[in-house]
Amino acid sequence: MRIPCLVVLGLFTATACSKPSEPAPAAAPAPQPATQAPALTQEKPAASGSASPSAGGLTWTAPKPLVSRPPKSSMRAAEYGVEGDPLSELSVFYFGADQGGGVEANISRWVGQFKQTDGSEVAPKRSERSVKDITISTVETSGSYGGGMAPPGAPPPAAIPDALMLGAIAKGPQGSVFFKLVGPRASVESARSAFDQLLESLHKAE
Repeated sequence: MRIPCLVVLGLFTATACSKPSEPAPAAAPAPQPATQAPALTQEKPAASGSASPSAGGLTWTAPKPLVSRPPKSSMRAAEYGVEGDPLSELSVFYFGADQGGGVEANISRWVGQFKQTDGSEVAPKRSERSVKDITISTVETSGSYGGGMAPPGAPPPAAIPDALMLGAIAKGPQGSVFFKLVGPRASVESARSAFDQLLESLHKAE
């Protein structure tokens, strides 16, 4: 039995139409822009000595060769070294209003830390000045110095045989502020002018 051509053609066409179509190929993902590494930024260091030190209602400026450094003790309001000499230091103390003892007691204690080769004390040089209505008592002495302070847990420092001390006690509106520069004679002499300029820069904090 012959099947008419039209019937065969119709069956072929129907079969072709009923076949599921091939899925369209997935579109290629759009190229992503290259990830840029974050720019390296360098923090700008804080300016050294940008804030003026202060204690007892007083503030001051310490010129070179005095160099500010972290205090060895919490009792020190500030501390400075002398450029080129690891032994010399200027320590600044403030204990609070009506604290820390009087002028005479502190000067006597400082002078007592110095001895001559025969064990005697040196007669100190004393003076007093007024800077912007601030009374400042000063003292100078020399000899073998054995009153150095070591960091916590460290042995006491060795005595300095030919040492010089420049000391000052300034009466601030909130109590006395004590300045003590001590070290080998030559080093302290190199910082004498800077110490004097520090005292002259003292003024009441605003």
